[in-house]
Amino acid sequence: MPALKSTERSTDRLLRLLDGPLSRGETILGRLDAIFSDAGRPVHAELLRLLTHITCSNDTARQVFSGFEVHRATLTRRLGRDVGARVALFDYLTNVDRRLTNPKIIELSEYERTERSAITDHLTGLFNRGHFDDCLKKEINRCRRYGQTASLIVLDLDDFKSVNDRLGHPTGDSVLRDVGRLLVQRVRDIDVAARYGGEEFAIILPETRRMSAFVVAERIRSEVERFFKRKSSEGHDIRMTVSGGIAAYPEDADTPDAVVARADEALYRAKRNGKNLVSIFYREKRKANRIDIASRGMRVQLTWGGSQQAVPARAVNISESGILVETTHKLQLGDSLEMRLPVGQEGPMTLVGEVVRLEPRVNGKKKTTYEAGLRFRFGRRSMPLELTRFLRQSAGATG
Repeated sequence: MPALKSTERSTDRLLRLLDGPLSRGETILGRLDAIFSDAGRPVHAELLRLLTHITCSNDTARQVFSGFEVHRATLTRRLGRDVGARVALFDYLTNVDRRLTNPKIIELSEYERTERSAITDHLTGLFNRGHFDDCLKKEINRCRRYGQTASLIVLDLDDFKSVNDRLGHPTGDSVLRDVGRLLVQRVRDIDVAARYGGEEFAIILPETRRMSAFVVAERIRSEVERFFKRKSSEGHDIRMTVSGGIAAYPEDADTPDAVVARADEALYRAKRNGKNLVSIFYREKRKANRIDIASRGMRVQLTWGGSQQAVPARAVNISESGILVETTHKLQLGDSLEMRLPVGQEGPMTLVGEVVRLEPRVNGKKKTTYEAGLRFRFGRRSMPLELTRFLRQSAGATG
């Protein structure tokens, strides 16, 4: 079976499945089944739509290719020669299956131009909102079926209106085109980059978790900032940055609309925190009141599984259920670790906790820091007396 090279266009890869030479005993249906089984990709439906513009479920498309294989073998036997995959499929769909009732012969390159035009934003060259909505729905359904994850990045240009007001809409359009080109350079072939509306963009990243999506979004954010700084230094009066929000299926939401809403919430938080930031969505689950202790400069030592190497962190706030810390060390959601808090009257107190929230923070050239929410685990024990005293004293001091 011909390998699917990631450097090829999606169309070329699909056509190679149809046109590539067959090994002894190999069939086109077998090639499609193997890819579907290994990757969960609905290649039967994708190839059928590419060749005929017929849209159907992958199961239905597989039935078509199964019938096509039988029909091709019949034609080969009767004519004494192989008519080829395309002719056999065309004849099967027209005269046997009859899904094509008024077929039209068109050069594939011309068909692709027409197809692309219908799903493309003509200003930026990215996909348009309608195609984005369709792709997100299909991706969520695919993830649900195969137990996979996907992430969504929503990006919004900071203070874009001021560019239009100062320099005019043609300059604003030029900015949007530049950002569109930058996005195309920074996404994979399987990703879907779209102009979501106005100065807002969105990227669907299949099989990608939130922290990996953050790496992609942060790379885009820094590239946008560098690009427009360079243009400004060359005499163009444009300073442009971008803020981003990230959400994932199924961790943050289980429907396309909800995933978009969660990514938007993260984007708004990035805007509120000063712009030119990327923020990951998180849901606050703690019901206990949080006490702000950031001004105390309290240092917390974090260790993993009895390790002797401690990682320093700065306490931001604390409650009966957990603590929020800031650290330059890259933690992971779900990490179980020990925390040494300098709150006991007889020395530091050690508690066990789990990382339940993690938000990277990068602003301009500053070093990356992480806000980590750690949930206390007391087991069957009640909350330690030293912690209770500290919470009361802290609440009184800030009340």
